[in-house]
Amino acid sequence: MRRVTLLGLVALMLFVVTACGEAEPEGPPVFEAYPSMEIDLRRSYSVIFTTSVGRLTFQLLPEEAPLAVNSFIFLANEGYYDGVAFHRVVPGVLAETGDATGTGTGNPGYTFEVEQPQRPYERGGIALANDGTPNSNGSRFFFILGDLAGSAEAPHAYTVFGHLKPDHAPSVATLDKIEAAQEEVIIVSVKATEGCLPSGGPFQCS
Repeated sequence: MRRVTLLGLVALMLFVVTACGEAEPEGPPVFEAYPSMEIDLRRSYSVIFTTSVGRLTFQLLPEEAPLAVNSFIFLANEGYYDGVAFHRVVPGVLAETGDATGTGTGNPGYTFEVEQPQRPYERGGIALANDGTPNSNGSRFFFILGDLAGSAEAPHAYTVFGHLKPDHAPSVATLDKIEAAQEEVIIVSVKATEGCLPSGGPFQCS
């Protein structure tokens, strides 16, 4: 009887040690506040998405949407979007992603001002999603798949903060694949790049 009891205690101790050694499952990162402003409005910025169906390159619009661009670059550099799925795709309208919780309503722990769009919602644009109230921009964003002017999908202002690299065939092809995908599309990684200061004309490196 004593032998059975000792064996039971040893088994219990092994279970406790094993359980204590297991790492707690990690959720998406959460940030306490909007990040400090790090972008330079005089520079050009672009972002490369690597997805499960291909790559896309977008040029960002810091002069039109500085808050959105600054937040997006911060989250991209933190790896916030890596592994995140497109949770809503409406062909001809939009492909939405950017919610690390996978619920379609999550944010990175902070929200910020909705900057009024300075250009129309046209195919190839990238805009932040919001709930129609002030200061409800966060991490969620969508690729615009069609002309949303007057669409029920665009009942209020969404901050447009970038557009697909013009005449870039691989990016256009990937956007088409995301729109037509029958299976879940995943963002593998997002890489933000910074251009040089202008020198009397287009952005050039000295």
